Amino acid sequence: MNAQQRMFSTSASLAKYYKVTLRRSTIGLPKQDRATAKTLGLYRLNQTTYHPVSPSAAGLILKIKEIVKVENVEAIPEKSNTKADRGYEVIGNVL
Repeated sequence: MNAQQRMFSTSASLAKYYKVTLRRSTIGLPKQDRATAKTLGLYRLNQTTYHPVSPSAAGLILKIKEIVKVENVEAIPEKSNTKADRGYEVIGNVL
C-alpha cells in the first residue's frame, strides 16, 4: 500500500478528519475543479477546512490534489479568540 492509498483509506484509519489547505489558486482551472474547491469550503489561498474521513471527501480531495495540502488529524482544534477585549464595558442602557 503506497502513501496515497494510506492517506485516503477509511479502513482501520486512526485519523478522524482531513485537514485540507488550499495551496494554489483555482484561477485558470476548469469550472468543475473550481466547484470542487468550493464544495470543500476552500475560497481563499491558505484557507484550511476540516472534513470527516469518508470516501466522498476523499474523492473530492483527489480531484484537486495538485492544489491542496492534506493532513490526517485526530480532532478539529479549538478556535482561539483572536479579537482583543473591548476597551469599555456597557453597564446599562439609559437614554
